[in-house]
Amino acid sequence: MAQTTLKGKVIDDSKYPLPGASIIIKGSTTGVITDFDGKFTIKIPKTPASLLVSYLGYTTKEVRITNQTTITIELKADSEQLEEIVVIGYGSSAKKDLTGALSEVKETATVAAQYNSVASLLQGRTSGLQVSSNTGSPGAPVSIRIRGANSLRGNNEPLYVVDGVIINSAGEDVLDGSSDSNEKQSTQNGLTGINPRDIESMVVLKDASATAIYGSRGANGVVLITTKKGKLGKAVINTFFSTTITEVTNRIPVLDGVGFANYRNDIAVLNGNPIAYAIEGNSVYSTDALGDKTGDELRQLNWQDEIFKTTFSSNIGLNISGATEKNNYYLSASFDDTNGIIPNTFLTSSNLQFNYTSQLNDRLELKTRIGVYLGRGNMNQGASISGGSRSFTRQLISYNPLLNGEIEDDQELSNPFKFIEGVEEKINEKRINASVNLTYSITDNLKYQMRAGTNYRNKSRSRWYGAETAKGSFTNGYLALANLEKTSYTFDNLLMYTKRFDNKHRLNATVGITYDGSDSNNSIYELGDFPISNLREKSPQLGELVITPFTALRFKDNIFSYLGRATYTINNKYAFNASFRADKSSKFQGTNQIGYFPAASFAWTASNEKFLKNNEVINNLKVRASWGQVGNQAISPYQTFNNYDAVFYSDPSNSTVLGIAALNIANKDLTWETTSQTNVGVDLSLFDNRITTSIDAYRKETTDLLINKSLATSTGFQNFLLNQGGLENKGIDFTIDGLVVNKEDFTFSIGGNISFNQSKITNLQALPTSDIYIDGELITTPFYEGSAVSTGNNFKSASNAFIQGQEVGLFWGYKTAGIYEDQIVADSGPTFNGNGNLAGDVIFVDVNGDGNINDLDKTNIGNPNPDFTYGINTNLTYKNFTLSALFNGVVGNDILNGNLLVEANAQGGSNNIRPEAYNDAWSPTNTTGQYPRIGSLTATNVPSDRLIEDGSFFRLNNVTLGYDFDMAEGSFFSSFKLFASGNNLLTITNYSGYDPELTSFLYDGTILGVDWVGTPNTSSFVIGANIKF
Repeated sequence: MAQTTLKGKVIDDSKYPLPGASIIIKGSTTGVITDFDGKFTIKIPKTPASLLVSYLGYTTKEVRITNQTTITIELKADSEQLEEIVVIGYGSSAKKDLTGALSEVKETATVAAQYNSVASLLQGRTSGLQVSSNTGSPGAPVSIRIRGANSLRGNNEPLYVVDGVIINSAGEDVLDGSSDSNEKQSTQNGLTGINPRDIESMVVLKDASATAIYGSRGANGVVLITTKKGKLGKAVINTFFSTTITEVTNRIPVLDGVGFANYRNDIAVLNGNPIAYAIEGNSVYSTDALGDKTGDELRQLNWQDEIFKTTFSSNIGLNISGATEKNNYYLSASFDDTNGIIPNTFLTSSNLQFNYTSQLNDRLELKTRIGVYLGRGNMNQGASISGGSRSFTRQLISYNPLLNGEIEDDQELSNPFKFIEGVEEKINEKRINASVNLTYSITDNLKYQMRAGTNYRNKSRSRWYGAETAKGSFTNGYLALANLEKTSYTFDNLLMYTKRFDNKHRLNATVGITYDGSDSNNSIYELGDFPISNLREKSPQLGELVITPFTALRFKDNIFSYLGRATYTINNKYAFNASFRADKSSKFQGTNQIGYFPAASFAWTASNEKFLKNNEVINNLKVRASWGQVGNQAISPYQTFNNYDAVFYSDPSNSTVLGIAALNIANKDLTWETTSQTNVGVDLSLFDNRITTSIDAYRKETTDLLINKSLATSTGFQNFLLNQGGLENKGIDFTIDGLVVNKEDFTFSIGGNISFNQSKITNLQALPTSDIYIDGELITTPFYEGSAVSTGNNFKSASNAFIQGQEVGLFWGYKTAGIYEDQIVADSGPTFNGNGNLAGDVIFVDVNGDGNINDLDKTNIGNPNPDFTYGINTNLTYKNFTLSALFNGVVGNDILNGNLLVEANAQGGSNNIRPEAYNDAWSPTNTTGQYPRIGSLTATNVPSDRLIEDGSFFRLNNVTLGYDFDMAEGSFFSSFKLFASGNNLLTITNYSGYDPELTSFLYDGTILGVDWVGTPNTSSFVIGANIKF
């Protein structure tokens, strides 16, 4: 019979499409794989013929083809493969044999294409994770907390492992090249370089039984990333391209030109001066020394509208993949050109990924992986945390909205356009991630695996302030250079044994030796006074003022480990798992170098018992319990040794001489922070797996927390690092997914997750006790305050307190009781640091009743920790259409909006402010005003409950609509899919700042929940196509 073109779809027994399924004409090498929606088209030279249809975890099916032109093929789960195989630490496991708490996330290429960050791809899609991200800046940082924080001062980011190789922390960056304490280096996403399109799956390990195999690196959870590989059949070429339109989601309301002129005039009159502006209707004019109108009408601006622009970005790339019986390959290349909402900010990057697997002979398999990333960009946003004229975000909101002439003619150094034209923060980065994996089958049951991997990173940052900017004006131009070159390496030697006994017992065991290390070189160089600024990049030595001489720092550390794990399963009902790891770390000394991390877990699959075996409602019921210990080596290398640094002194002749000064008091007894975690959980599937749900309850106890103990000033040091803290986290994770409609041409599913976590500091006994007030009650307990938020005039104090017996990082400041309505009441109130009050000042509560407001009156004023986080996802397919939506939210957390210190106080300076701070300020004619009088300074530099806002939000994170075109016979394309999507489309919140999802101090565990000179978030709209050849 003549050639036949067959179109079809491959689905599972729940009617879900199976993308990547293999269809091969039996007896030939001709074959295809299914597309994103499980569809395929294949030409059959002659009928009748047989097709072999296969998919991992499903029984291969042979289908007879006679004269059909369309077909739907349903595959059944393979009981011998025990359903899905899930990647776990140092190996893989059948999903039914899992005993720990973990979540797997798989996303389509269409959805993955819209995210530039691995962490953002997890947001809202799994329980137990709190993801903080902000898309307002290209390459912006993203943070993940898995089941709360485990350290009070160390890194709380999870460990990331890509194809078995440990990579850099999300919070890692170059050293800050600036010696100015007002400067804060804007952090970038340390995971940039992993292309979400190349990811096959991500597995989040949450409980200690799952993470203990990673020992001292598993305390914060582990994210395992598996990249894609080819599918059996002919080579497939996928191309993709997309265009993204981005705009700011929110703007801070400020006084318009007329309102600002009225405000400034009121200040002038208050100070006994002539008015600053003449106002005629909606027109504003400058005035002379006598207060009379002069010159032309002033131009009225909203600086946020002037600066924030709609931007266009693009992404293009392709991948080639395929496989034979002995070889498997996947090659991808992509290019991203991302533009920021602030002019001149951008990030361009190129990614190359190559994965290759070869079965060299019957017993030896080779796997290689290499990923290359090249990126360059410009942040160009200023980095001052003082909140003053050197902070771009602050000036964008606070700068004078009245201009005489064109923006470019304004000569004020703090003009926001001066930042755009005169400030650069250039970034250049190279990354190489590579690994080689050899697996030798000694017997059918025993395998030896050797893996070597490396992660190379070279990043430079160049921060420039021209002489026309506020900062650069002091030194005739300012340049700070920083560079990081780091090589991490991993060597694993593993023996893996699998054995099935009598079809009732299964053993899966792994033992191994691993060696992980890193070698990093950091350099900083800070200069000023550039006679020819254009030569600063090629010849930075032309800077005649050396602020910080070229300084190089080198850090090395390594861990040598033994590990083992065994899983024993009986009758598909009872699974026992035990693991053990011993780590020897170069960061510690003596016997403290070695840490031991055991774990054990058990799972009972009750649905395989006789009393539930054929239950028509319950398809799967598994009860799990686990316990384990993991560690955290949350210190820099050499902290157990005396550290010294070069310093410059002036001798009696005023000459500069080089000296050496001690940087720390060494504590050779420092050791691991150890977290013990207990977890119990239940997995349940109902109604032919139409409903699946999982619930876990956990308790984590961290001991030997690293804390700083204050020292007497006579020692010459501020504090001493030691292991004497304790922390507890406990909570519940819940996930549910339901297939609501399940028809051939129409499916609809909905899922959700919710997570509750509560933290408590259990031990700070190394610190002295203090008398403090908590919720109005006097207690005596150890506590310490976090880091000061700013070094500027507005926010010099700490915002968080860490108190034994309380949740982590409670907001710490003054309670208030409104505004003094008249002078009689003001005179009767407590003094503020010994100073009296005036009508219109803020009423601070005298907590300790001594008649004076000072640090002793500080108390808890809010809580940055949420009550719960949640996510909701929906997926709908109708014929060739697909529609998905993702929602996520946070409930119950407070935000300390430090920006209100400047924006919500009519303190009498030249800053623009929020309208309500002026319109509802106290005055003799408005004694019930809710804001301080004009000129009041008592509330402008201290944290109080006036800054506390509800940080809860509900967000429409993503909506994606796709259409998969039917390809005509003989078409050049095998599939063609168009998609349109929107990200961060809607946020419902009571928070008055730019966005309730904060990234101001993302990786600083001493400043929590504080919004201070942060950047706004953005919405994006993406249009793109995926084409397969």
